[in-house]
Amino acid sequence: MKGKFMFRKLAALTAMVVSVGMMAACGDSAKPEVSIKLDGVEIAFEEPLQNSIDGGLITTNVQGEPEEPAFVFGAREVSYDSIHLGTSTAPNRSEVSVLLYNDSTSTQTVYASKVMTLYYDLLEDSADQAPVLFNDIDFWGMTQDDAIAALKEKGFDIDTDTLDEGYHFIVFSGKDSVIVTMDFEQGSQFTNAAATNPRKAEVQFDADTYYVSNLDVSMSSKLNIDYSGDGN
Repeated sequence: MKGKFMFRKLAALTAMVVSVGMMAACGDSAKPEVSIKLDGVEIAFEEPLQNSIDGGLITTNVQGEPEEPAFVFGAREVSYDSIHLGTSTAPNRSEVSVLLYNDSTSTQTVYASKVMTLYYDLLEDSADQAPVLFNDIDFWGMTQDDAIAALKEKGFDIDTDTLDEGYHFIVFSGKDSVIVTMDFEQGSQFTNAAATNPRKAEVQFDADTYYVSNLDVSMSSKLNIDYSGDGN
């Protein structure tokens, strides 16, 4: 039953992404520009990762320990290995990672390659980690209803049909063909852990209430790249 449910969700998600992408192409100028900040540093799409590093972020391993990626990107290559980002001040760990691409005709380092997709995993976030802002909205500990209201207030057109069908995710778009998928999980899936060095609010999750659990933001649909590389 779980596999069948996931298949239906994937089918619904695919259909919605295609639909949102078509609508984005038709009325892109009226959509809000997407802005994402980690610890006050903007992570901009179609810009080199080095810009975010210069702003004060670092690359880390999955545990949040500072680590410089060793691999390089071939000419016109996309990687589906995620790069974890952290903050330059302790604790370094964050729940933000990015996928990158190289649209040049020469080999580039990770830092010279550009941001294509950003993931924010709120299920693994905590009050001790630096705030992540989406158009100045902090989704940490935010309920499903409050998140949708906040997005609408920022000017995003939100279709809640998937919520009515029991899937608990939404897909919407911003300016420049940026597609956003937001997932929601019940509070029972989160950890009510006390903070040792809180950088944002300590949240007590209600077991039966749905909260923002994942944010997937991408402009990959507009890339004009020959995917000849095997990735990394």
